This record gives sequence, C-alpha cells and structure tokens, in this order.
Amino acid sequence: MQHPEASRSRLHWTILSGVVLFGMVASLGVFLLEGHTGFNLGDEGYLWYGVQRVLHGEVPVRDFMSYDPARYYWAAGLLWLFHANGIIAVRAATAAFATLGVVVTGILVLRGAPGRIAARLGLCVFAMLLCLLWMIPRWKGYDAAISVILTASLARVLVYPSARRFFVHGIVIGLAAMLGRNHGLYGVTACLLVTPVLMLGADRPVWLRCIPAWMAGVVLGFAPILIGLVRDHRFAVMFWESIRFVLFEYKGTNLPLPVPWPWTVPAQGPLSALLGPWLVGCFFAALLLFCASGAAVVLQQVCRERRIANPVFVACVATAIPYLNVAFSRADVQHLAQAILPCLIGFLVCPWPSRSRATMQALSLLGLVITTLWVMLPMHPGYAMRTHPDWKSVDVRGDRVWMSADTATSVEDIEKLASRYVSIGGTILSAPVWPSAYALLGVRSPVYEIYPLFPRNDEFQDQEIAQLKQAHPQMVLVNDVALDGREELRYAHTHSGIWKYINTHYHQIGSPDREPQLKVYLPAAVE
Repeated sequence: MQHPEASRSRLHWTILSGVVLFGMVASLGVFLLEGHTGFNLGDEGYLWYGVQRVLHGEVPVRDFMSYDPARYYWAAGLLWLFHANGIIAVRAATAAFATLGVVVTGILVLRGAPGRIAARLGLCVFAMLLCLLWMIPRWKGYDAAISVILTASLARVLVYPSARRFFVHGIVIGLAAMLGRNHGLYGVTACLLVTPVLMLGADRPVWLRCIPAWMAGVVLGFAPILIGLVRDHRFAVMFWESIRFVLFEYKGTNLPLPVPWPWTVPAQGPLSALLGPWLVGCFFAALLLFCASGAAVVLQQVCRERRIANPVFVACVATAIPYLNVAFSRADVQHLAQAILPCLIGFLVCPWPSRSRATMQALSLLGLVITTLWVMLPMHPGYAMRTHPDWKSVDVRGDRVWMSADTATSVEDIEKLASRYVSIGGTILSAPVWPSAYALLGVRSPVYEIYPLFPRNDEFQDQEIAQLKQAHPQMVLVNDVALDGREELRYAHTHSGIWKYINTHYHQIGSPDREPQLKVYLPAAVE
C-alpha cells in the first residue's frame, strides 16, 4: 500500500507540472496569435537594434544607449542559438522570458490562495490568463515578468526566513538589476518593507546570518555588471554617466504624464469613449488603494497573530509599493501594465472575510474580468488587426508583419528613402522617435544616443557631433514632432547643437507626401 505522504507528494508535483504546462501553452498560444502583428517604431525598435548590435559584438550601455544589458544578452543568446536576427525572433525571445512570469504567477496564486484545491486551480488558471492580458506592450515583458519573480522570491523568504533563502533572494535581486537597475532597487525596497513584519513575527530570522547572506547574494547576482565595471573602463564611464544623467541632470526616469484619475475624465462624448479612460483612472486609484489597505491588513494581522499568515499576500504588498514608481513615472496604460501584476496577484490571494468570501470573490473576479478586457484587449495588436480593416502585411527584414496603415507607411518610406540615398555600407541618422530605422536597414547608428527623447547638454551634443563627423551619415531623418504635445520636447530644442549642425552641413529635401512631419536631409554636397 502506498504511503499517504508519497501520494500527496506525487499529487503536488502533478498539479505543479500541470500549472507549468498550462502557462507555457497559454503563452505560446498568445504568441502564435499575435507574434506577427503590430510594429512599434520607437521602443520595440530600441530593443531590436540593441539585440542586433550585441550579435555584432557590441556592449549595451558602453557602445550604444540602451536598457540594462541582461535582456539584450538573453535575446541575443537565443537568436544566436537559432541563427536568427529578425523582429519575430526577438519577440519570441521576449515571450520566452515573459512566460517565466506567467508560470510564476500561476504558482504564486496556487500556493497563496485560500480554499480547496479545485478552487485554487481555477483561480490559478484565471491568474495566468489575466497576466497574459496585462503583458502589454510585448517588449516590456521582461519588466512585467521580473516584478512577479521578485514577488515569488520574497514570498519564499517569508515562508521560512533562513540564511540560504535570503542568499537566493539576493541573487534574484542582483539578476533583476541586470535587467533594469530600477528592478534591483525595487527588490531591495521590498525587502526593507518586510523587515518590520519579520521582526514582529514569532519566527524571527537570525539577522547576523541572514543580512550578510542576502548582501552576498545581491553581489553575486549583479557580479557580471560589477566585473564589467572593473575590467572595462569605457563601460564603467558610460554606466556611471547614465546614472549621473538620470539623478542630477534630467532628474527623472521618464517623460512624465499627468495621472489620469477617474475624476479628471471630461464628461463629453459618447459613454463608450469615456468608459475606457475612466477605467484606466480607476486602476491607478486601485493601485494606491491596494498598497495602503494591504499594508494595514498585514500589520494588523502580524501584530494580532505574531506570524505571517499569508506570505504571498505580504510579498505582493511589499513589492507593489516600490513598483508604484513605474506606474506613476509616466502615467499611461503601458506603464500601469508593467507595475500592476504584484497588485493583481495580491488581490487574487487576498484573505477575504470567511463569511462573505465566496460572494465577494465571485463579484470581484467578474468585475476584474470585465474591466481588464475593456482596458487591455484594445491594446493587443492581434485584436487591433482583427478590428481595423486598414492593417496590411509588410516585409520587415524577411519577416511578414501585419501593422497599421500609418506604421506601414513609415516603414515603406524609410526603406524607399534608404534605397535611393544610402549606399551599401553607408549609414543614416534617425531622430528622435525612430530607433527602429537602424534595425530595419541593418545599419549601425552613427551616434551613441539612438533614442534622443530627453534634453541634453552642450558637452554631450559636442561628443555626438564628433561621432557624426567621423561617420558621415548619408541621410538624416528627423521626425519634427512635439512629444506629448510639449513644444520644448521637439528635437530642435532638446538637441539644439546637433540640430544646428544638421542644418549647416546638410540640406533638406522634400518630405514624403504621406508624412509631412518627417524632415529628410542629405549631405550639402549631394543634390
């Protein structure tokens, strides 16, 4: 006769395997539906170009403006393995990492949700599908996934706060920082936030062992960057310069937008048009409400019971608080989506009052489904392609991609202009919002700053001009647009020195008929 413990263990691993398999299949299904749809000339091209340059032996941060290096090496490693370099391959690599976040979401809900196993499994499936809906935009799948992974790692520490688990969590934080320094900072902040909870609980960690173990883990996880800082002088210079620029020159991490609170939505127009912005504002308000009320619930429970009753919920609250910075640094749907997953998971595993649990949970889940579909479904390119008849299939360096008519026009204009004015081996300058132009043409940017959105000082612009003089780009494309409707963010104002150089050493030819905002320049000697 089989021992009951062995039966439970086998059942546990069977369920866990099923969760992992469902998460992988669901993620694959979404990729197959949407992998060939939509194209973003800005942020997505920013990632794609960086992956291309890594495959050519360049180093992110050191050789070109970029996110932190790890995501590029993840994608480039997979592309190298499969001998690919196109946009679909980059999307597949990103989707593979995002799948980690989807699977971990399911495991967190399975372990943190109350109730019977059948109900927890249903909630687990619901959570993974919800996660996939919120993983927009797709090139930010790294950021959304790492927020969930940090939450899971912290929850593991809270279950049993041993030195070994602190060490592993430190490694996770260090690795997260290689994907984005902000994620490392959020992971550290979440650890600091749970410290009072651990001190109030009955099972207190042995701090003299746990703190050094945690710090050693952070250093080990971040070791590749630390080694690069020591061994590569140019990398170190550009790494510290990027921090200096964010903290002391620009004093921000993003181009800010006003928070779209629900009460700021103008009461004009049809209800269907107003409901979407109003729901987005409600989600922003819900983020703050979850963090505040969740912290109060956790402290009250720990003070009363002297233990952490639901480690997953505590980890969600602690992680959601620092991730508020992501949502509110540029308050739009895309940044909301990058920050909301710890909050959503915490909501799903929330310890509802036992008497009203079933009713409240059912109503809440129904409301969450409706609001999520209303807000997020239109953001998915697969849905947009099927609801907008003007989308068309365009060849993007060997990949067929369905995109909107406006985006297709831009891609076609870039390729037509390059075929006419850029010789084999030549390059272009594209500013400020089309870093994808370099990736589309397979050329190296003549300057470091491939996505010049932020105002730059004269010293930096002089360095860029020196690189322009050396590279001699055969064509310059400038989208003369006021970003976010702000006149001071036109390229002519944010990079006045480079703008002057372009107008002195290049002459403007006619803009494409379909894109009057696009200014095209050729070297002064070329007619």
